[in-house]
Amino acid sequence: MQCIKPAWRTHWFRAKVLGHELLRADVLQLDLSPEKAWPQAIAGQHVLLTVEINGRLMTRPFSISSAPEQSHNQYPKKRVIRLTIKTNVDGAFTAKFLANIATGGYVNLSAPQGEFILSDSVLTEPSTPLWFVAAGSGITPFMAMLNQLALLPQPQNPIELVYFAKAGEHLYVDELMALQQQLSQLKVQLLIRKNDDNLVDALSDCTVQSQVLICGPSQFKHDVDQQLDAMKHPRQQRQAEYFQAPTFTQTAAGEQHVNLTQCGQTSQLVLAAKDTLLSGLEQQGISANFGCRIGVCHQCQCVKKSGVVRNLRTGELSQSGEQLIQLCISQAVTPLELEL
Repeated sequence: MQCIKPAWRTHWFRAKVLGHELLRADVLQLDLSPEKAWPQAIAGQHVLLTVEINGRLMTRPFSISSAPEQSHNQYPKKRVIRLTIKTNVDGAFTAKFLANIATGGYVNLSAPQGEFILSDSVLTEPSTPLWFVAAGSGITPFMAMLNQLALLPQPQNPIELVYFAKAGEHLYVDELMALQQQLSQLKVQLLIRKNDDNLVDALSDCTVQSQVLICGPSQFKHDVDQQLDAMKHPRQQRQAEYFQAPTFTQTAAGEQHVNLTQCGQTSQLVLAAKDTLLSGLEQQGISANFGCRIGVCHQCQCVKKSGVVRNLRTGELSQSGEQLIQLCISQAVTPLELEL
């Protein structure tokens, strides 16, 4: 099917939009009801959310901020997942589409993904302290984990949440305070670095036995690791999920590596970065659909699974997630994964 219709997707699930709410000007909460076939998530996992915008498939990963069995009073008898999404004022996906999505509409979800979860071995060892260390929107997976822990009969692990954000930008403060009342072993630190709150003080009680989970920007994760290393905390006792801007790298010869899947067959290619993807594939002896070769007819559309390309008509760089691109007007900026 994908040889004939690139926009067709297998292993994706429809989800109905039950509601959306702006938690602040740049953070959106989406409440979604997935179809029955959607597999149940584990607290801490994320999903890939796919929509079609102006004829292009666009996909972004978002962490689930609700627990798998968490009840939602406003949606009785429905299975609901909550996504907490940081928007970008210039982002076509988050700001221009998701912020204006209509209740009752539908989006596509992947199955739950990710290994950033609480292991059973930790939860069955009540003497192991749990440290959740978050920055900004990195609080999202921890909301799922804390709500999951609140559903357990008698969770015993001491839990410390260290949450850094800018002044006035901590998310779910009321919910965190309610969880702190419900979980007697939970201590919440809401910190602001500009107020001289620092990692040295925030992590001072973290022991070498503690299991530490870190979520936030890559620099924040690096800073936490440095502090824990100085405290002799073992790295095998840590898990991390972090986000960063894509790195634009080329080989010495000005080339980019491309993993290409065509009708079920995968090949690894090296294309000249100065060429369009269509031209580069043709030089490798690979046939791809095309028409006008100037970006008008869209016959050369394919699915970019990952990586960044430059649109030669507009000069714009793509996002790094999955979307439809046109081979004839796209240049590889980073290593790519493509489906023809």
